[in-house]
Amino acid sequence: MASHKVLIVEDEILIADNIKRFLTQKGYIVTGIAISYLEAIKLFDETIPDIILLDIRLNGFKNGIDVANYINNHPSKRPFLFLTSQMDKKNIEAAKNTFPSGYLSKPIQQESLNATIEITLHNFNSKNGEDTIIRLIDGNTKHIVLTDDISFIQAEHVYVKVHIKDDEFILHRSTLKDVLSKLPADQFIQTHRSFVVNIRHINSWDTNSLYIGKHEIPMSRSKKKEVLEML
Repeated sequence: MASHKVLIVEDEILIADNIKRFLTQKGYIVTGIAISYLEAIKLFDETIPDIILLDIRLNGFKNGIDVANYINNHPSKRPFLFLTSQMDKKNIEAAKNTFPSGYLSKPIQQESLNATIEITLHNFNSKNGEDTIIRLIDGNTKHIVLTDDISFIQAEHVYVKVHIKDDEFILHRSTLKDVLSKLPADQFIQTHRSFVVNIRHINSWDTNSLYIGKHEIPMSRSKKKEVLEML
């Protein structure tokens, strides 16, 4: 699966180049850098990026608000994030009315940039019914897994065992909490300090356990009410 495509709309070239460097280090494909409204809509039409990073102040008569309105009215509507410094009240109201997926304050920090893009793409894809994926590493092997294919996850020391359909599993070095934070909250729930389940794979349950195929998943006393309410 190809990496996500990002369009940068920013008229300060040093800032744009810095953002591009952050993105390419993370594996994103930067489809271009636009410094004006006309360049932005041209690049958008030519590349149809997955997400747009959009400065409000641009060269020329039209600004980032106009670009946002163009994207919202386009058949291939995509999520966008405003890059902001200080904004006056008028621009704040205009920005709010375009319903952006979020804001990133300048100077842009790499950790904040990565996290905000990841959450935005996840929310957009989930909302539009697209497949959600998670990236896992088992030893030297990297995997891209559809979250729908994950049946349950079990903590094992400094690893998590990610069980997928057909009774296969991937041993990924991470914490249960970290993996859970990357999964759809309306689909996955922690049932025990050592287990997370995909509710779509549950076959049956009783007062103490959930059953997925031949596997029995415990429910702790502290988690039981939340789990049963979700079911």
